[in-house]
Amino acid sequence: MAQTDFDKALEAWGRIFNGKRVGDSIVFNNELGKGVVDGFRFNEEMEMLRFDFTLKKTIISSGKQLNTLDEYIPIFFGEPSEKKALGIEKENNEIEEFAFFTEGAFTTNTKDTVGWELLPESKTRFVSIRLKKEYYRKLASKSEYYKKLFLEDAPYYIFEEFNPIMHGMFWRFYSDEIKNVYEKELVQASALHLVAVFFSKVDERENLLESNKYPFNTKAVFKARNYLKKQVSQQVQIDDLARECGLSASRLRALFKQVFGVTIHQFHQDVRLDLAKTYLQEGERTMSMIAMDLGFSSASHFSANFKKKYGVTPREFKEDLRLR
Repeated sequence: MAQTDFDKALEAWGRIFNGKRVGDSIVFNNELGKGVVDGFRFNEEMEMLRFDFTLKKTIISSGKQLNTLDEYIPIFFGEPSEKKALGIEKENNEIEEFAFFTEGAFTTNTKDTVGWELLPESKTRFVSIRLKKEYYRKLASKSEYYKKLFLEDAPYYIFEEFNPIMHGMFWRFYSDEIKNVYEKELVQASALHLVAVFFSKVDERENLLESNKYPFNTKAVFKARNYLKKQVSQQVQIDDLARECGLSASRLRALFKQVFGVTIHQFHQDVRLDLAKTYLQEGERTMSMIAMDLGFSSASHFSANFKKKYGVTPREFKEDLRLR
């Protein structure tokens, strides 16, 4: 009897963690660390691997250990961690890496090999929902955005930050509430919901950019994203950011919009406005101080942008907090 892709996947991760297969799980407690990889075979179209472990040593999973798994396309969903990095191994053996600093989902159609670098001393949790290629394409074909992607020969890489629904679905996989005789059915329902929301969020993006026609620099766009999240006290000039990331300004704009679904300017402004909400909740800064600390030209400029995003002015938001 031919070995299934599901069995191949479990065995591959078993070798990576030097673990033992118990049913549809890989369990390990050794010099590498302690943890479990639970496998769920739902049907011919979808299966899932759930990772939950703490390492003692760094583990680098060469993509070559996983590249025989050809029948399924994975979508990775992960919690924020500086202890976890995903690498894209190119044909010339060069590896581009980026860390998951936020909760989000990632998928790609690339034929390059995806591998992981997993670092010690921190609990790591993520899931890989694996869709049969035909099923992946069936779901994708419902979206005009994805239809255009499939017309291109060049690879695409898509990252989608969790919204509240995706956040809840992801953490349900690790909730004690599903640890019962119906765990498989509950996990399947959450996995299907999470995949549907992911495709729906991607479909909301405005259009497919020309960036798919060129070689993709994964590392650069995630470097830009992390840079923007740290530079909250001032406006960031696109030319300076592009120079920092080693790309032309036009190329960085295109790639950033493709991967994250928003412009660089909008992303940076959203980061600063989200932080403004935190400052307002803390109540230790005046409106003018917040505007200055977050790089807005004036309190009125800050107030106008805050209202545009949240539907209320900062003063109204603060008053609402007081009345709760």
